[in-house]
Amino acid sequence: MVAQLEMCYILMCACVLNINGITGIRIEYQRYDGWYNNPSNGNWGTRGSHFVNKVPTAYQDNTYQPSGVDRPSPRSISNAVFSGSSGQTSQTKTALLAFFSQMVNYEIADSTEATCPMELLKSNIPRCDKFFDPNCEGDKMMPYQRAAYDKNTGRSPNNPRKQINKATSWIDGSFIYGVSEVWANCLRSFKGGKLFSLDTKGRYPALNKVGLPLHNFPTAKELNLKNPEKMWMFGDSHTHENPALMSLGILLFRWHNHLADKLRMTQDNWSDDKLYHMARHWVIATLQNIIMYEYLPTLLGVSMEPYPGYERLTHPGISPVFEAAASKYYLTLLPSVIHRRNTSCQSASESWRLCNSYWKAQDLYSEPEPHIGDNGAINTDHNYSNISQNDDDSTDSIIDQVLMGLASQKAEREDSFIVTDVRSHFYGPLHFSRDDLVVQTLMRGRDYGLPDYNTARKAYRLPTLTDWKTINPGASPAMTQAMENAKWVYNYSFDKMDVFTGGLLETTEQGPGPLFRAIILEQFRRIRNGDRFWFENKENGLFTDEEIKQVRKTTLKDIIVMCTNIPNNTLQDSVFTWTQGDPCVQTSQLSEDELEPCSPHQGYDYFEGSGLSFVLSFVALGVFPFFCIIVAYIIYKFKKYRLKVTKRTLYMNKLKAMVRGSAGNLSAYEWTDYKELPRSIELRFEPNACMVTVLSGNNGAILRVVNLSKHLAVDLFLTNNKGRNTLLLPVPKEYDLVVQFETESERQNFIIKFREYVNIHYKNLQCYDRSLGGVLKLAITKRKRQELLESFFKSVFSEAFQMDYLLNEEDDHELNHSKEILDCELSKTEFADALALKPNSLFVEQMFSAIDKDKNGYISFRELLYTVVLFSKGTIEDKLLMFFRMYDLDESGSLNRLEVATLLKSLLEMANTKLSQNEIDKLVTTMFNDAGLSGLKSLRFNDFSQLFGNDINKIWDAGLDWKGTRIRLPRASPPVNNNNNNNISNGKRLSKSERDHFDGIRDTYNPIKAKVKIIAHYIENNRQPIFYLILFFGICVGLFAERFYFYAVEREDKGLRMMMGYGVAISRGSAMSLSFCYSLILLTMCRNTITKVRETFLNLYVPFDMNVAFHKVVAWTGVFFTVTHIVGHAFNFYHITTQPVAFLCIFDELYFRSDVLPKFSYWLLGNLTGFTGVLLTLVLFIIYIFATQTARKYIFSAFWSSHKLFVVMYILTLLHGAGRLLQSPWFPFYFMGPAILFTIDKLVSISRKKTEISVVKSELLPSDVTYLEFKRPPQFEYKSGQWVRIACIAQGRNEYHPFTLTSAPQEDTLSVHVRSLGPWTWNLRNIFDPENLRDKPYPKIYLDGPYGAGQQDWYRYDVSVLVGGGIGVTPYASILKDFVHMKAINSTYKIKCKKLYFIWVTASQKHYEWLTDILRQVEQVDTKGIVSIHIYITQFFQKFDLRTAMLYICEEHFTKVSNKSLFTGLRAKTHFGRPQFGKIFKSVQETSRVCKVGVFSCGPPGLTKGVEKACIECSKTTKALFEHHFENF
Repeated sequence: MVAQLEMCYILMCACVLNINGITGIRIEYQRYDGWYNNPSNGNWGTRGSHFVNKVPTAYQDNTYQPSGVDRPSPRSISNAVFSGSSGQTSQTKTALLAFFSQMVNYEIADSTEATCPMELLKSNIPRCDKFFDPNCEGDKMMPYQRAAYDKNTGRSPNNPRKQINKATSWIDGSFIYGVSEVWANCLRSFKGGKLFSLDTKGRYPALNKVGLPLHNFPTAKELNLKNPEKMWMFGDSHTHENPALMSLGILLFRWHNHLADKLRMTQDNWSDDKLYHMARHWVIATLQNIIMYEYLPTLLGVSMEPYPGYERLTHPGISPVFEAAASKYYLTLLPSVIHRRNTSCQSASESWRLCNSYWKAQDLYSEPEPHIGDNGAINTDHNYSNISQNDDDSTDSIIDQVLMGLASQKAEREDSFIVTDVRSHFYGPLHFSRDDLVVQTLMRGRDYGLPDYNTARKAYRLPTLTDWKTINPGASPAMTQAMENAKWVYNYSFDKMDVFTGGLLETTEQGPGPLFRAIILEQFRRIRNGDRFWFENKENGLFTDEEIKQVRKTTLKDIIVMCTNIPNNTLQDSVFTWTQGDPCVQTSQLSEDELEPCSPHQGYDYFEGSGLSFVLSFVALGVFPFFCIIVAYIIYKFKKYRLKVTKRTLYMNKLKAMVRGSAGNLSAYEWTDYKELPRSIELRFEPNACMVTVLSGNNGAILRVVNLSKHLAVDLFLTNNKGRNTLLLPVPKEYDLVVQFETESERQNFIIKFREYVNIHYKNLQCYDRSLGGVLKLAITKRKRQELLESFFKSVFSEAFQMDYLLNEEDDHELNHSKEILDCELSKTEFADALALKPNSLFVEQMFSAIDKDKNGYISFRELLYTVVLFSKGTIEDKLLMFFRMYDLDESGSLNRLEVATLLKSLLEMANTKLSQNEIDKLVTTMFNDAGLSGLKSLRFNDFSQLFGNDINKIWDAGLDWKGTRIRLPRASPPVNNNNNNNISNGKRLSKSERDHFDGIRDTYNPIKAKVKIIAHYIENNRQPIFYLILFFGICVGLFAERFYFYAVEREDKGLRMMMGYGVAISRGSAMSLSFCYSLILLTMCRNTITKVRETFLNLYVPFDMNVAFHKVVAWTGVFFTVTHIVGHAFNFYHITTQPVAFLCIFDELYFRSDVLPKFSYWLLGNLTGFTGVLLTLVLFIIYIFATQTARKYIFSAFWSSHKLFVVMYILTLLHGAGRLLQSPWFPFYFMGPAILFTIDKLVSISRKKTEISVVKSELLPSDVTYLEFKRPPQFEYKSGQWVRIACIAQGRNEYHPFTLTSAPQEDTLSVHVRSLGPWTWNLRNIFDPENLRDKPYPKIYLDGPYGAGQQDWYRYDVSVLVGGGIGVTPYASILKDFVHMKAINSTYKIKCKKLYFIWVTASQKHYEWLTDILRQVEQVDTKGIVSIHIYITQFFQKFDLRTAMLYICEEHFTKVSNKSLFTGLRAKTHFGRPQFGKIFKSVQETSRVCKVGVFSCGPPGLTKGVEKACIECSKTTKALFEHHFENF
């Protein structure tokens, strides 16, 4: 029969071409995805189409929530209803029918793909469940992943959730060919129309080298996943599930190749494509015939009605009740074991237990070759190259044995019982290796929203039931008990019973009960009648009547016999049934107890193997900044060393050290404090007195002198541990000396010499041993001494002025501290430090001698108290008398002219001002003449008072300014002097009551109100920057909040928060703010653009001068959000690493092979987003660490080089978002505009800064200032006050530093004054040193600029105040030159400024003598006094210092003599001490009467802060607004 059928197929194949040619019918190839099967409704029955409801849905919320929330736990139902004895065989049905049913299910329906993101439903496991809760914990759950659905559904009751069928609804061979053309092409060999095979005979599929996404679950005994590339390729991804299903897949694979060979034999001129598609047509036709006319009648026990023809209005879609209930009827037929036999009806020695064969079928079909895997474990790999050798005609192959065994093996009996291999040992994922398919089926029905059992019956026009006995009236006793159990578990309610439970309880020996039979028949009827490509449809032109008859004759047995080595007589005609008399009767059906046990349930920790890398990775990221700091410190030390070489002092230091060493000095280190490093010192024993001089080990400068001459005994404390190389020399009334030597022997050598030295001076040396910790704790360090001195001064002043500084007399510590204060005495050095003067200053010598009444070389508490009271509350006569006695060197009671000259000389010496002896004598003569004392050669005290009488008001309340104590003294009111009628204002003396009206009235102090006032005034004077800061931070917070809310709430349906918690919301929110910050920061560096724009009206509304400060704010805000982003990802990475691979479907751009379990290392380094994120973090750390204030100050070149990594940062940021893990990148949208503008701005700078410019003049000025004058490039236009960036080619072409132009816009050359502070500026000074240049030309430079600065707007105000401190006067040099030029050509009409105040604050006028030349030019041109110049020499502290008052007197007398300043040589007024900006600004407003004053300051932060504070205060208390523009250096 089979041979005749095969011959018929050959003849039919031969006639196909001729028939098609005669009829002219063009054969249409059926699509793999099912589209356009129905021309009018092209999406019917397609892959990805909806399931078609045939029963009303019963979602809990009528939309998407699963039905049956009031139904029992599925596992309880499974245990109660579906648990029974196994080994009970069906009367006629074979195991082949059961597994063929599974194949049919996969052919027309596939809902195994879970929805993405995952929606987990948890089913309670009964306490003490035998398989899933053996320890009776009672908290076990069985997970269920909800099926994939159309995202456009499930939004309202009118649009409930609709699940998706991933297979086509047609019987179109998708189990063989797949459901897409890509998949099908991967299976093709493209030779002879055949499918790609592993062996030469085409009997086994090829290995999956192309990586098709086949399902891959762990095997029963090995909790690992197979390599998908070593799995056979099939059209359906489930084919590897069990050996029986795989045997059917291999059989149909062979059937296609068999037909392709037959077609090629008769039609040798056909192409591969035509052969393939014609063979596919015949395969589909035979499969349709077998399923519809052989399989279904056997399964249901009823025959299908004849084919009525194609019905285009019949929808073929799979119904949820069929897919989730009726189609799973075959579960009751599945056996626990798969038997194999040969042609002689002999069973194989070993049967395959179903539960232990899941996903192991391919291994069972070949002999294993164990080998050692990459991870060191023994894996089972298989050599499939010998398959063709074993699979020949004389030998029964394993697949033949399986098919023969399935055809002879009886299925389980038709009832409600399901074997434990399916019910309790079904396969599951790694984290839940054993599952219950019954539970999964019940949960799937509830997931689909299936109603209760009676509602389903009613939908299929079956009567509803009310009596549990009527479910299956003829049921066996076991089934009757199952119905009783169902009644109990469902609480006697049909309204709560699941469709699957009720349908399976209807099962009889003939097959499914009424409900399942009706559902199955209705479903397959629609599939057949609605299929335009059905083989019986003559309208499609696929087959002739003869061919249709031939297809109708084909059975599954025929295919088995033609595609295997199984003889025809060894199989029954209907392989789906076995009846008496059929070949190879089954001996017996084994029960579960007779089989090998199933592998137990196991779990899996996905985070295993990631813990260490997770911790180490973030620890490494945390340590990297410290590594950068260490590198920065190393660079700093190297730069410091290079700086020493540059300054050429290293060799001199060594030379001096050698000289001092030859003089007997001892080298060592001095330990000063715990917080400081030891410093190199040398110790020298003075020969004339018992004194030890401590010198610097670097330059030999004297650090201190330890005077031991007044001590009878000298103590030494020696350390007896940790190297024994440290000693302590206590110094009474001073801080102690702690010396560390290199070795113990060096310390011993010092002790020997020191003992000899003190013995020479008749002193006793006592040595004591202490531990190192004890010695350091005992030592009174300079810091401790300073703290004691602070308390000492506070106590003195509290006594003198009744200040609120009281000690707690009840506290023993305070009392002891009080005793220390009273016993404390000041040395001359400490006294000089308190006055910030040199100890050898003549003024210090005389003042110290005058205060030290007992002449013991120290000032006691009482002596200092007396002096403070004298200067604070004493009369004018008292103060003058003390000053008189200080300079009465011979104590004669009079001062001769020489001693008066000495007095003036000492004051001028402190001011670093030198006058010739003739000038001093002339000054003394002038003072004597003005006082009417020209005839006297010496002055008594009364004469001395008369000498300063006219200037007595200047020392009215003069005191001493104790700079070193950081204490400001209150001033006393001037006493009444009846003999003095002079007054500052009107020449009349004010009475006591009148003076009280001039005293300031102080409001009651309230700390809260004071703080509020400070804040209010600060806001008032900084409203523009504050507004933009609020706007900036508001945008950042808004962007963060919007993304946070979006991912935490609005995108809840994507499953991101469910999987990763709020970490994803934090990381995405911070990423959005980061994108804004790192894009905006480019705008702050568009220097050329800012320079141009600030000259427009926009400068009135935008504080462009704050661009650098704003740059830092944006940068640090970016740091904050960067850290937030990293923290968010730390949580994300942890959560992702602990999830199954299936849950990672939320990442649209990622695909993982079925055997890949991405660990933490993958998420961190294995993908573009993670890898670039790590690099970004490292680059940002480098940029920020080297951009700190300390780094910029000490290693500017490293800062400059590291900042160029911003290009790398932006490239990595773009790549970081290109991974598109969660969303399309937003950064390019923020970045594009600023990047284009920045690029254009940078191109402008590059176009000019690479032109070499010649230096025409250089000069080394005092105070380490280097003057450079260079050629002005063509068309280089700038304004006074602007700045440029300069690179010295000799130091590198790319290292630019900013400097303010000191030249005026009208000059032909440009000039800058460079203060040497860091390595680059010191190298510049060294390069332009004439001694190094000799006859060589000046090195060339690169120039970039000019750039705008706040100082350039000085001319926009009616009144402008320019304040320069130190080298900060450089921008005002250009402004003053510009002003002089405009004044000289009478073009001041071009500027708005009518009055210009220039305030120069300097330590000494000699520091910037180059500026005095410019000021002198201004004075010569400014005949109308438009420019008011004030010079403040800060070396003399505040106005009320006694020395300052005396210098005022000298200055005024010298001015009278020469009409110029004693110190500057200018007509400008010279002040001693720091300017009181508050009073200055008030005076400016009162004089000018303008509403707005422009204040411009440049200098150290302390200066600009003082100016800022005065501007705020004066804006509040005067009628003018003081607008402050400042720059720091």
